[in-house]
Amino acid sequence: MTGRAADRDASAVSPRARRALRRFLTNPLALVGTVVLGVVTCCALAPDVVAPHDPEWVAYVGTGDGRLTLAQSRSLPHPPAFGDPFFAPLGTTASGHGVFTELVYGARTALLVGLAAALLSSLVGVPLGLCSGYYGGWVDEAIQRVVDVLYGVPFLPFVIVLVAMRGASTTTVVLAIAATSWLNNCVVVRGTTLSLVRRTYVDAARAAGLPAHRIVARHVLPDVLPVAAVLLVQDAATAILTHATLAYLGLADVTTASWGVLLQQVQATGHVFDAPWWLLPPGLAIASLVAAFYYVGHAVEDVTGAD
Repeated sequence: MTGRAADRDASAVSPRARRALRRFLTNPLALVGTVVLGVVTCCALAPDVVAPHDPEWVAYVGTGDGRLTLAQSRSLPHPPAFGDPFFAPLGTTASGHGVFTELVYGARTALLVGLAAALLSSLVGVPLGLCSGYYGGWVDEAIQRVVDVLYGVPFLPFVIVLVAMRGASTTTVVLAIAATSWLNNCVVVRGTTLSLVRRTYVDAARAAGLPAHRIVARHVLPDVLPVAAVLLVQDAATAILTHATLAYLGLADVTTASWGVLLQQVQATGHVFDAPWWLLPPGLAIASLVAAFYYVGHAVEDVTGAD
């Protein structure tokens, strides 16, 4: 009987997956988010193919007396708006580096920080939420009291203090973000688990003598995973915004190409109001990537909720 039930469940997965994929592909926002994520992923995986120059490339400008790099020129009030004939499509920074090249190479840092922090948050928050919701009792009380205490700690100041103490490396920033962003995962997964453990098939599994870990793995976790996927993309968006904020404040690794560092350079050199070709692209890139993650997350939530 158990084998036939498993066969029926397996045969029902494929039509359900096809319906979910169809709903996802007919969602305009999901398609926009997927395209943006695809473009950023291509930039992150092959920046040397997408970018017109390597990160060390410097544009040259004609000053009448010779050809000087922007870093050497002290007579220019700000970098030129366009790098032609030096092929810098979005212009250059004050040091002569191409803005478009900096954007392309910064995509890797954005995706690395976003996905790494989100995965760490899920690896901590989802198991704790499952344990809290399934076992209840003192396990639930212990986990939720820790969550309550950490919820009282302001998110951004805590991350700033941790980064200031441990150093402004990308790894430290990721760990600092993950140290607080797992809380929402734990609370949401706990609530989902509490509703699932009251269902008839879970009671039947307990009555059949299945151990707790098998019940959670076979009957609870599959219904929790869609919720965890939505939280994952939302945490990635939050991590990208947080990293950009820290970089703008000078609390990120300035030796690593990132969109937040690019914004910080605009502010540090005093070209916020007279170099829009330098200021707007990284800001739009951050906003587009964050929106793409949210679009995909809402689409996944809509698809799984409809099932």
